[in-house]
Amino acid sequence: MAEAETVTTPQATTEEPVHEAGSVMGQGGLSFESQMVGLTWLAFLVSAIVLGKLLWKPILKFVDAREAEIQGSLEDAAKARKAAEEADRKAAETIEAAELKAKAEADAQAAAARQHVATMEAEAREQIAAKRKVAEEALAEERAATLRKLSEQASGEIAFALEKMLPGLLTEEQRTAYQERIASELQLR
Repeated sequence: MAEAETVTTPQATTEEPVHEAGSVMGQGGLSFESQMVGLTWLAFLVSAIVLGKLLWKPILKFVDAREAEIQGSLEDAAKARKAAEEADRKAAETIEAAELKAKAEADAQAAAARQHVATMEAEAREQIAAKRKVAEEALAEERAATLRKLSEQASGEIAFALEKMLPGLLTEEQRTAYQERIASELQLR
C-alpha cells in the first residue's frame, strides 16, 4: 500500500501568531498582555473608586473625628493647665495676703501688748507713788507723834533733872517759864 503522503497544507488556524516577546496577538491588534494590563488598570480604578467611596471616606471621617477629639483633648488640657496655673497663682496670692494679714495682726497685737504693758507700768508707778505718799504721810505723822512723845518725855526729864539740880536757885515762876521755853523749843524741832 501506498502510503499516502501526508502533506500538510497550510490551513488557517485559529491560533494567534506569536510575537517576538512571546505574547499572543488578540483581536483588534491588542496583545493578551496589553489586555491584562488594561484590565488590571480598570480593576484598580474600579477598586480605588469603590474603596474610596466605601472605605476611604469612612476612614478619613474616622481619622478626622479622632484628630478633632485629640485636638479637643489638647485644648482641654491647655485650658486645664491654664486653670491650674491660675489656681496656683491665686493660691500664692492668697497665701501671701494671709501672711501679710497675719503679720499685720501680729504687729497690731504686739503693739497692743506693748501699750497694755506701758499702761500697766504707768498704773503700777501711780499706785507705788500713791502708796509711797501714803506711807510717807503715815511716817511723817508717826515721826511727829514720836517727836511729841519724846519732847514731852524729854521736857519731863529735864524738868525733873532741873528740880533735882536747881532746887533752890530758881523760883517757882522762873522754873515754870524755863520749862515752858524748853517745851516750846522741843516742839519746834
